[in-house]
Amino acid sequence: MTRVSAKSNTRKPGTAPTILPCNFRSAGRLSNESARTLTAVHEVLARNLTNSLDVYLGTGLEVRLLDLEQLAMDEFKNKCMSAGYLLPCSARPSTSAVLVEMDSNLMFTVIDLLLGGSGEHSEAARELTEIDEEIMEGVGSLIAGQIERSWQPLDVVLEPGKCIKPNMAHRTFPAAEKVLRIHFDVTLAGMNGGLYIAFPASLASHLVRAHRSDQGNGRGAEYQSMPPLRQRILECNFSVSGELPELRVTVRDLARIEEGTVLTLSAPAGSPGQLTLEGKTFYAAAPVGQGNHKAMQLLKALHLGEDEDEGSED
Repeated sequence: MTRVSAKSNTRKPGTAPTILPCNFRSAGRLSNESARTLTAVHEVLARNLTNSLDVYLGTGLEVRLLDLEQLAMDEFKNKCMSAGYLLPCSARPSTSAVLVEMDSNLMFTVIDLLLGGSGEHSEAARELTEIDEEIMEGVGSLIAGQIERSWQPLDVVLEPGKCIKPNMAHRTFPAAEKVLRIHFDVTLAGMNGGLYIAFPASLASHLVRAHRSDQGNGRGAEYQSMPPLRQRILECNFSVSGELPELRVTVRDLARIEEGTVLTLSAPAGSPGQLTLEGKTFYAAAPVGQGNHKAMQLLKALHLGEDEDEGSED
């Protein structure tokens, strides 16, 4: 299918009309560029929620952005049926709304933690009590506040209402409106649960335009999709081991080992071991205790890792 560009109505006499291809199957879909912008904004929101919920709940947790999708109203209605907690929020001064959704297992873990429990054995799905709703009001207000902060270029104020049942979720938005649904994965007290934020596609378009305008004015630094490379590298995990090199044990001694056996090694008690990083030895080190953790005290740099690298380059 094709369409005629509006520019053809004002073309000069004798010039050919401008013809552009149009795929109606992709009409109304979220563009890749808009998806990248929304991903960047909500990765920041995930980090902000991690910090604020950590303080509010008093325990470590992690919030990660998993995906975002644009849904027709029927699809959105079906996806909401498994939600445990749904909190509609008015987005002032617009007439739009934002819906905060939370899985049942995540919701009951949060409630248990706020009531002084460990959160490790969340309750099975059940109806919310008035006390549950009062507890979740504070959590919902905190999440709404972090959404406001991450959506700062849009300059909206979210006003949380009362929680609703899953079969009423679709009434939060106009029936003909497409809905953007952002999915976060929350790791808390040894379990994983889903946190979702849903809002109309029209509001998503305003958010994208506001974000790009804010970046154009030089105020978009806080919405970078990810931290700088150096900071990301510092968060990487590397395999570290403390070793006693060149130990020798007779086969006779090895043949006698069993549970509880003390195996005497060919290393004096006072001789240090080595600190090995990803298979390369860097320091002579001695095993020590640091509080409730095992640790290695670094004694002398051995630089064996550099020698090995040089040899491999030759």
